[in-house]
Amino acid sequence: MFSFIAFSESPLIIRRTSSTSSTEQPKNTMKNKLSHNPESCKSLLQQCEMFEKLPTKHISTIARLMEYKILPKQTILLNQGQVSDRFFLLESGDIKRKFVDSKSGKVHNVEFAIKAKSINSMRILSGDPVHSTVRCVSDECRVFEMQRGVFLNLLKEEPEIATLIAQGLCEQLRAGSKKYQTPMLEQRQQQEINIPAVSIAAGIESYYRSALNAILNARLTGVQGKLFPNMHIQVPSRIAYICGFKGLRSYLDQNIDSDTFENTTFLPLAVTLSPGIIMTPVSSLLEASNAGHINNESMATRWMRGIVPRAGREIIFGIGLNQMSDYFEERLMPVFGGYEMMANAAGSLCAGIVAGYLSHVPHNISTFKLMEPHLSYGILYQKFVDKSVPRVVDTMVKDWPDQSRYLTRGLFATLFPRGVMIRTTQIIGSFMILNGTINYLQKREHKKIQQAINGNA
Repeated sequence: MFSFIAFSESPLIIRRTSSTSSTEQPKNTMKNKLSHNPESCKSLLQQCEMFEKLPTKHISTIARLMEYKILPKQTILLNQGQVSDRFFLLESGDIKRKFVDSKSGKVHNVEFAIKAKSINSMRILSGDPVHSTVRCVSDECRVFEMQRGVFLNLLKEEPEIATLIAQGLCEQLRAGSKKYQTPMLEQRQQQEINIPAVSIAAGIESYYRSALNAILNARLTGVQGKLFPNMHIQVPSRIAYICGFKGLRSYLDQNIDSDTFENTTFLPLAVTLSPGIIMTPVSSLLEASNAGHINNESMATRWMRGIVPRAGREIIFGIGLNQMSDYFEERLMPVFGGYEMMANAAGSLCAGIVAGYLSHVPHNISTFKLMEPHLSYGILYQKFVDKSVPRVVDTMVKDWPDQSRYLTRGLFATLFPRGVMIRTTQIIGSFMILNGTINYLQKREHKKIQQAINGNA
């Protein structure tokens, strides 16, 4: 059972004892017993990176040796520089860590990448001086305290605990030092593509893409078309288009190993570019479906208009959807603490920004060619420049020499093209919808398969 020792200027301490008379307990004993959950200490120990490898029996052993304390506001748990003679587990309340740099005299707030509930646990084995002063800043802090001497005696009596703690700390060290840094052109996808998941994602995304395309075309040409024209063509074409991108990437990654070839630079580049080139005809069919209100040519002729710049756009789109999204996701995973769905969304967003910006000019030129097939690419580019350059720039360069004026206007239009925000928003949304939906559905399918395997095991 528990006995309580209360002092007017000290924290309330609840100690485990072998026997205590009920007459020795103060009046507030029942209140404090109700506020103390014995299982809370075990839960906090299991959350601590230092003890995550320990089985329940060892967790219970450590928990029995810890003291429960209720500390008032502004209580200092540890002082910077003192010997590490204890560690704490924070059950409730807020603490603040302050570190004073002895060289500069500056005071720093200290936060750790791993948001655990332990305080000073990593220094308890070595006894190194406390790194920073720890203070309770809420109305009260409820903590479990372990004295270093008690803890070291336990490790001597139970060497298995020491071994498991060492294993846990080694895993944390490896996890903290490990970084995935695969170059973008070497991003590979070894998992089999889930065609139903890709098809569902592409069907959803086709409506989003159609609406944004109609808005962008209206911005470029001044002619407003339908938001969802020819969806009986667009939806199956988009599904075939996205399945083609994902399927081609999966096939090439699984069947072509660039490390086995002499030219290890050209081959990864060719593998990366191939899906965009191969899928350009499907994309051309989709674009032609949106242009019937201006170009009255037959679909058989219309889909070929602007195919050259469109191929450049599709290469950028394919790299962005596949390798670039994986590239950013890999680097953002530590930022989101290993939460894959958030890292996937953030990676798709970053890739969408880059791909949307880089693909905007070829997209515009291919759109102009689709809308006005009788004009040459040179005339269409000049038309694109005239639409993109604002009046303030034209006023600024009107008295410049012809060559300088043409170069400046062309450079401005290429770097700051008209409608780039709409195009980039479209690509960001497409990448996030496609990659997010595919990732979610594939994980659900994988989970079902694992459950079925475990159920039959």
